[in-house]
Amino acid sequence: MFIHKDSLYHAYWGFIIGDAMGVPYEFTTRKAMKSLPARGMKGGGIHNQLPGTWSDDSSMMLCVLHNLSEGGNVKDLSKKFIAWYLYGEDSPHGEVFDIGNTTRLALDQIVLGLKPDSTRDVKSSAGNGALMRCLPYAFMEDYHVGTMQMCIDNRITHRNALSTYCCYYYTRLIRSLAEGYDKIKSREYAKGTLRNGWRISDDLPNPYLKDFERIFSKRFENIPEDEIQSTGYVLHTLEASVWCLINSNSYEECVLKAINLGEDTDTIAALSGALAAVYYKSIPKKWKTKVVKHKWLDAKFEEWVMNK
Repeated sequence: MFIHKDSLYHAYWGFIIGDAMGVPYEFTTRKAMKSLPARGMKGGGIHNQLPGTWSDDSSMMLCVLHNLSEGGNVKDLSKKFIAWYLYGEDSPHGEVFDIGNTTRLALDQIVLGLKPDSTRDVKSSAGNGALMRCLPYAFMEDYHVGTMQMCIDNRITHRNALSTYCCYYYTRLIRSLAEGYDKIKSREYAKGTLRNGWRISDDLPNPYLKDFERIFSKRFENIPEDEIQSTGYVLHTLEASVWCLINSNSYEECVLKAINLGEDTDTIAALSGALAAVYYKSIPKKWKTKVVKHKWLDAKFEEWVMNK
C-alpha cells in the first residue's frame, strides 16, 4: 500500500519533531523570534505544554495514516477525527489542546449528524488544516489514487480549491524528493502536476495560476525572508515550508528556520521538517527521543506501515 517506506519513516518523524519543536512558539511574532530564536526542544508557550508535545497537526496526520493503512474511506476517517477531537485518541496527552476553527466547526457539525462531505461554511476556508495532514497520501503506491482519496478526505473540513491545489503541490514535491530528485527537479515536478491538472485549453488559464506564480518562479529561493509570510493561510504556509527547505542545508537548520519565522510555527515546522527529513535522509535522535510518546509513535508506524 505504501512505497518508499524508509522515506515515509523519515517524513513521519521529520513532521512530528518539527511540530513538537514549533508548538511552544505558536503565534509568536517574527520580531520576538529574532530577539530570542528557537534553538532546541522546549515546553511552555501559549498552550503551556510539556517539551516534546505535538499538536493537532500530527494527531490528524496520524488519523490519515491509520485510515489509509486500513483502506478506510471518508466515513472511517471522519470517525477517527471525531475520536481524536472528543476523546483525545492519537494525541500526546489524551486531550486536544489546539484545533483550527474551520476544523472544529466541521467536526462539530458531523457530531450533530451531518455527513462528512456536507458540512457547511467550510467551502470558503483557505486555512492550512488540510495541508497539514496530507503527507501520508504522497506515499501511496499509486500516487494518483492517493491524491484522489486526499481530495475526497479533504472535504471533511476544507473544500476550498486553493487548499486542494496546495496539497497537490506539497504531496508531489515530497514524493519526488523521496524518489531521489533534487530540490529543483522536485519543484518542477510539483509545478507540472498542477499545470497539467489545470490545462483545459491554452486559451483558458486557471484562475489560481496567479496564486502560484511566486512559488513556480525559479527566483523563489532568492526571495528575502521578510517577504515570506508564515500565517495559517494555506498559500503562506506552503510557500514558507518550501522556502525553508530550499534555503537550508540540514534538517536542523530547516526546522529552526521555519520556527523562527514565527506565527504558525508548529504547522510550518512540521511540513518543512517532513520535506527536509526526506531530502537529507536523517532525523536528529537528540530531538526524537524528547518527543512525547516517541516509542508509541514508532510502534504505530510499524503497525500501520511496515507490517503491510
